[in-house]
Amino acid sequence: MNTRNLFLLSALCSLSSLAADWTVSIDPSVRLGAIKPVNAVNCGPCNPNSAQGKAYKAANIPFARTHDMNHSWTYGGPYVIDISAIFPNFDADETNSENYDFALTDRALDWMFKAGTKPFFRLGQSIEPWGKTYHVNPPKDYAKWARICEHIIAHYTEEWAQGKKWDIKYWEIWNEPDLDKKTWTGTKEEFFEFFKVTLKHLKARFPNLKIGGPAMAHPFRWKDFFIPACAKENLPLDFYSWHRYCNDARESSRYGREVREYLDKYGYKKTESIYNEWNYVKGWSGGDWRYSRQVESSVFNQKAAAYAAATMIECQNSPIDMAMYYDVRTYGGMNMLFDSITHQPLRGYYPFYAWGRMLKDYSEQIKCTLVPDGDKLNDLFAVAARSKSGKIAIYLARYTDDNNVRNDITIRLNLPKAEHYRCHLTDDWRIYTEFPLETTSDGAIELTIVPSSFVFIEVGM
Repeated sequence: MNTRNLFLLSALCSLSSLAADWTVSIDPSVRLGAIKPVNAVNCGPCNPNSAQGKAYKAANIPFARTHDMNHSWTYGGPYVIDISAIFPNFDADETNSENYDFALTDRALDWMFKAGTKPFFRLGQSIEPWGKTYHVNPPKDYAKWARICEHIIAHYTEEWAQGKKWDIKYWEIWNEPDLDKKTWTGTKEEFFEFFKVTLKHLKARFPNLKIGGPAMAHPFRWKDFFIPACAKENLPLDFYSWHRYCNDARESSRYGREVREYLDKYGYKKTESIYNEWNYVKGWSGGDWRYSRQVESSVFNQKAAAYAAATMIECQNSPIDMAMYYDVRTYGGMNMLFDSITHQPLRGYYPFYAWGRMLKDYSEQIKCTLVPDGDKLNDLFAVAARSKSGKIAIYLARYTDDNNVRNDITIRLNLPKAEHYRCHLTDDWRIYTEFPLETTSDGAIELTIVPSSFVFIEVGM
């Protein structure tokens, strides 16, 4: 261990004499509701016997959206998930099971269930950025397309066509119709008619399933059209799904609040708000895009891990019902969770792993108050939870996109008196490393963290 490491480890264990930059206070008596599935993802595990599959299962991922799985040969390439893959000849008889190909989709979903993950099934097509479109055009018969989806759902929930009886509750109609011609070549009016026909048919056929969409590329690009049109037609929208990529973790909660207000305004107060694509993106072109991919994919870059942890905290503290990271493919995706060659977990995996621990073992959120000492940079994020037996977990992230911020900060944790503490830290040179914590003379805990850090603390009572 080098001199810097020895110094920092010593500092972590004996900091009672240092002034804290932040004070974090936990009040277990104030209960704030359930810990949410904001550690859900897009795509699912590779073969469950692979390194990625085993690590994926250990992370306790609650849901995996099936979108873009056809872009990876890991799952079956173009022969999996998309409607055009499962039902390749649109002119064929949709009532004849021989016209469907479920084989590879069956396998991909089976992998999810074996990993303890429930599918969030996207009914539609993946993006076609090739210069020519094949399957993102408006179907020539909306009603028939809806009936095809009906039989796919029946295969996975009612054992139709030698199918399964799986617990798949969420069924999403399309993906990013508001983006451009790569995802929907028709007009927004055509899309709404298509969506209306499909939603009404499927909801009438499967009233107990959650059916919604349409996975907007931007939640408000069709602000004055889509949800108002749904309200005018009194469509039974179980959830509204939307996307946002940015480099500001606090945008997630701001958009979450605005989406909730938007849905409530038009009478959809019980409609779930599902934020089902997010990741670090500084910009979509030029140097900003190249930098974004570097942050997302680097084996050594801790910024993306801190961003992920901070975003999940912000989602938990907002009216978002579920958040789904894009994505966990080991090849070709916007991935920072697994190494593309070894498939072993990277730093970015551990915020999801720790949230999975909290979701499973510390299911109820409790009050967590952050108070800065003076005018501090607003780069600390926190959430706390408790188990049924009274144990407590604190999930902390320090994140800013400003690379000029390099100072360490000291955090004072005011916690209930406990028999023991267990702490794991991930930063630029430690990967979910456990170290002991010592209490100060007045019973608090103090620790120092560097920029782009993530801390998970468990408190035994």
